[in-house]
Amino acid sequence: MSEHDQDGRARDARIAAPRPYRYGAPRRIEGLPAGLPEPVRAYLDVLPPGRVVGFPLAPLDRTGVPVWFVSLFLDDPFFVGAMPSGIGYGATDDEALIGAVAEIAENLMPSLAVMPRKKERGSYDDLVRVFGAGAVADPLTLCLPAGSPVGRGTTLEWTPTIRARTGETVLMPLDIAATDYFELSEGYKPFTNLITNGLGAGPDVEFALGHGLLELLQRDGNGLLFRALDQGVMLDLDGIGPENRAMLDRLQALGIRALPKFATDQFGLTNIYVVGYDRNPADAPAPIALSACGEACDPDRERALRKALLEFQAARVRKAFGHGPLSFAERVTPPGYVRAFIEKALPSLDLEESRALKAMLEWIVLPPEGLHDVLKDTVYSERSTKAFSELPTTPAADGHARGRIARERLDEAGFDVLYVDCSPPGSGIGVVKAIVPGLEVETMSYHRIGERNARKLVERDHPLIRFGQESDSLRPVRLTPEAIERFRGQPLFDTALADRIVGSHYPLYREPESHHAPFRLEQQGRAA
Repeated sequence: MSEHDQDGRARDARIAAPRPYRYGAPRRIEGLPAGLPEPVRAYLDVLPPGRVVGFPLAPLDRTGVPVWFVSLFLDDPFFVGAMPSGIGYGATDDEALIGAVAEIAENLMPSLAVMPRKKERGSYDDLVRVFGAGAVADPLTLCLPAGSPVGRGTTLEWTPTIRARTGETVLMPLDIAATDYFELSEGYKPFTNLITNGLGAGPDVEFALGHGLLELLQRDGNGLLFRALDQGVMLDLDGIGPENRAMLDRLQALGIRALPKFATDQFGLTNIYVVGYDRNPADAPAPIALSACGEACDPDRERALRKALLEFQAARVRKAFGHGPLSFAERVTPPGYVRAFIEKALPSLDLEESRALKAMLEWIVLPPEGLHDVLKDTVYSERSTKAFSELPTTPAADGHARGRIARERLDEAGFDVLYVDCSPPGSGIGVVKAIVPGLEVETMSYHRIGERNARKLVERDHPLIRFGQESDSLRPVRLTPEAIERFRGQPLFDTALADRIVGSHYPLYREPESHHAPFRLEQQGRAA
């Protein structure tokens, strides 16, 4: 399920309420290995009935890193246009398969969990009078779009979340808690585009929550420091571990220049990313692969680098498969798969965010040298260095330990860790959407900004934040009165400047659904 624009709704085409189904019911499975890892079987068991189709993407690029694509063609006609799919990667096929099928569970379980739940309707002020301030999330702490009219008196729809520290219920605007428009009441218009940031899955809620929190921390930490705002801080990798060194050496031997970069070490966590390019741009599997990026935030700096390197390599094939020519994708898919995917997803494709589609259409017609030129002064920039050996590192034996460290660091910093529990009851699988008021995402794409990002920009003396008279493009950052007092005035976010900075880099922020852009390009060619 992709993130749609809010002016049109796939959910309006729903036929009837979703059918009940039984966990563990047989699924029609095509293309997956016979000996599936137990976690894959556990995730498959909780999915609604349908046809599961999987295939490896590794043959599309010379790196050969294990990458699997798995999709679910749902039987239930309720989810019109929903084409849940997942891409997983890792050092082994088993690792990649687990990631791919877990991503499908992350896509579907929130809708199945949130849709039937009772929703409160009212303003923050109304609900506080009934439930108390500690039981209602303040919309002014939720990273509203600059200039948003939403405030404490705005009528919204609310759904329960859980406070991780105490287990208490906290009401959250559905605009933030929901991941897809199927979860909204008929006619409800959210105050921002729904996003999936913070989703996590695992063998239990604790693991899933840690997974979601590390994603939130990763994107909060790098959001103003890479892509169109890339700071070009290269990592000096002297003394890194043998697994990471072997990956870098192999990429170099293949003619791929990997650029591991530093984002931040806030909360005592290593937050880094890897971009890069083929030394001969024509060697890229498809030009769009030149925009690949791998991100990571982890207590253990070696694990962070491993994840970012693997994700960078996986992103090369993911982007080439999803946005390269349809004939290129068909090299690895079963016969007829791409057309069936597009046909199933078409009702949602027609409603996707138009800016993302338009920007991607402009990119995929560029030759590799042309896209390299777009990215050379930003994504590929090299302006300074930071020693990898100086980054913070804390041993963490497994996903539970990593998640526990992330929660502890946020608790120590005074953040309120909340989550929507989307776990299928009695399934032995945990699925959550983590929400941490105060952590921020989508500032440069959707102009969502709060106190933290405004403060970061002020400290950099960046013209994206001004003070003075608001205008059509200088819009107030929506903050609590206490936060405005800390700034000694109302900060204004320059939305026009943000759009100019992002400019041609928008496909780095928002991507259309797989195969949508090449499908539209093919349609345009036939119509010409």
